[in-house]
Amino acid sequence: MRLSISKSNNPYDQSVKKSEKILQRCGGIPLAITTIASLLASKPVNDWSGVYDSIGFGNEDNKEVDNTRKILLYSYYDLPYYPRLCLLHLSIYPEDFEIEKHTLIWKWVAEGYVLEEAGKGLFEIGERYFNVLIDRSMIQAVEVLYHSIIYACRVHDLVLDMIHFLSEDGSFVTASNSNRTSPRITARRLAINHEVIEQDGSVANSSVQQVRSYNATMCQFSMLPLLSNFKALRMLALEECTFTGSEQFFMKLEDSPYHLKHLGRLIHLRYLGISDQLRSLEVPKEIGDLRFLQVLNLSGAYIKKLPQSVGRLTQLKCLRFCGSSMEVLEWNNLTSLEELQLQPASPDFLKGLGKMKKLRELNILFYEDDNMLFKDLMGLLVNLQKLQVLMVIGWYGENPEPWSDYAGSVALGHLRHLKLGGLLPGLPVWINSSCLPNLCHLYVKLTATDSQDMEILGRFSELITLCICCKDGAAFPDTMEEGAFPKLRYLELKNSNQPRFVRGAMSNLECFEFTGLVRANGLDFLSLVNLPRLEKVDAQIRGETRMGIDLLPAHASLKHAVEIHPNHPALKIHGSQMDD
Repeated sequence: MRLSISKSNNPYDQSVKKSEKILQRCGGIPLAITTIASLLASKPVNDWSGVYDSIGFGNEDNKEVDNTRKILLYSYYDLPYYPRLCLLHLSIYPEDFEIEKHTLIWKWVAEGYVLEEAGKGLFEIGERYFNVLIDRSMIQAVEVLYHSIIYACRVHDLVLDMIHFLSEDGSFVTASNSNRTSPRITARRLAINHEVIEQDGSVANSSVQQVRSYNATMCQFSMLPLLSNFKALRMLALEECTFTGSEQFFMKLEDSPYHLKHLGRLIHLRYLGISDQLRSLEVPKEIGDLRFLQVLNLSGAYIKKLPQSVGRLTQLKCLRFCGSSMEVLEWNNLTSLEELQLQPASPDFLKGLGKMKKLRELNILFYEDDNMLFKDLMGLLVNLQKLQVLMVIGWYGENPEPWSDYAGSVALGHLRHLKLGGLLPGLPVWINSSCLPNLCHLYVKLTATDSQDMEILGRFSELITLCICCKDGAAFPDTMEEGAFPKLRYLELKNSNQPRFVRGAMSNLECFEFTGLVRANGLDFLSLVNLPRLEKVDAQIRGETRMGIDLLPAHASLKHAVEIHPNHPALKIHGSQMDD
C-alpha cells in the first residue's frame, strides 16, 4: 500500500478520516484501492478531503463497481495534459494485450503526445509519462522477474472501458474489432483489432483519406491497405499481424499483395512499424522521401534489404532493422537517432557512429568475421555520453576467435545495461565502477576469469543482474569485501567451476542460475546458505562419461544445500552426461 495511515491527534486527523472513508468506498476492489491510494499519495494530506468530496460516490445497487469507475474517472482528469493523451492512446489496443514499453513510447512521440523539453530526449520525456501512469495505477507494469526491468504494460479492463468510452465520445480513437461496429467514415485515428481484413471487406473499403493514424493489432490481412489512399497519415502500425492468401514464387514484389508500393506518397508519415515474419517485404527506395519520419520499426518483419535512401531520413529518432542485408547508408545524416538496432550491422555504420551523440540505446549484430570491429566500436563510444543501453553480438560460428581486447577507457556515466555477446579474452579493464558508475545489468562472455575479476564486479553499487559465460570456468575469491554486490538480485554463471558465496556479499541475491561441469573433485553448494534472500536455484550440471564422473553426488549436494537453507528456495536441476 502506498499510504501509511496512523491514528493520532494531529492537524491532519480529519483528512486521515476522509482517506479511511474513501478506502471503505472502494468495497475491497483491488483496482479501486490501488488507484485511490496512488491518487492520494500524489497530493498533500490537506487536499484529501477535497478529493473525497469531488469524486461523488453513489449508492447504486452495484455501488462498488460504480465507485471504482468514479475513482478512475477522477484520477484520469487529475492527470497532467500530455500523460492524459498518452493514456487515451492506449484505447487502440485490445483487451489483455501486453504492450511493449519502448514501442508504445515511440508511438507517443510520433503522435505528438510528448512535449519537447530543453536538454532532454523525447524518449526520456515519454518514459516519464509512462512512469506517471504506473505510479497513478492507470496501467499495470509487466516486469522481468528478478531484473527490476519494466518491459511492458497492461491495461485493466475497467480502465480500458473508460478510455474506450472517452476516446469514442471525443472522436479521439475509433476502434473496430469483433465486438464493436465498423469504424466511422470520419475516423482520424483508426484502431483495428482481431480482424480479418479482406480485399472487399467493410474495413478495407472504408474511407481513409482523413485518417492520421492506422493501427492494426493481431489482424489477418489478405492484402496491405492501398497506401495511395491515405492523404494525411502520420502513423502506420501493424503489430502482431499476419498476411494470408497465395503468393506465387515468380511474382514480382511490386505485384504482391504484401508490397509497400506508394510508401513514398505518405509525406506526413512519422511512424512506420510492421511486425510479421511470415512474408518477405521489400522497403522501396522511395522511403527516403519521408522527410518527417521519426520511427522506422522493422524489427518484427522479414525485410530483404534496407535501402540506401534510409540515410536521407534526417529526422529519424528510432531505427530498428532485422533482415538479410543493408545497403551502404549515409550515416552522417542520422544524427537525431536516440535508438538504433541493426541486425546485421555493416561495418560502414561505424563511420557515422561518433556523430550520433543523442543515442541512448545501441543494439547491433555483426556477421562479418572481423574481430577488430569490436575494438573500433569501443573507440567511438566515448562520443556517446547519453548511452544507456549497449548490446553488441557477434556471429562467428561454433569456435569463434576471441574479440580483440580494447585497453582504452570507456567512461559512460549513464550506461545502465551492457551486453557483450562475443568472446573476450578476459574482463576488459574499462568494466569497472569508475568508468561505469550506474551499470545495472551486465552480460559478458569470457575465455576465463580470475578471483580479482569478481572483486572488481562486486564494487558496482547499482548492479542488479550479472551473467558470466566462461569458456574455462569462473573463479571465485576465498574472501570478498563486506557488502560486495549490494543490489544484485540475479546471478547466472555458465560453464562455471565451483561457486563460492561469502557471508556479507550478495546479500540481496534472489535467483541463482548455474551451468557447470563436474570434475574429479566434485561440486559443493553449501555456501548457498550465505545468501539470505535466495528464492530460486536453477542448475544444469554436466559430467564427462569417459572420465567416469558421477553426477549424483553433485545433485545431492545441491539438494542438501537447498534443504538446509532457511528460505527453502525453489530448486530445478538439469543433468546430462557428455561423451567427450
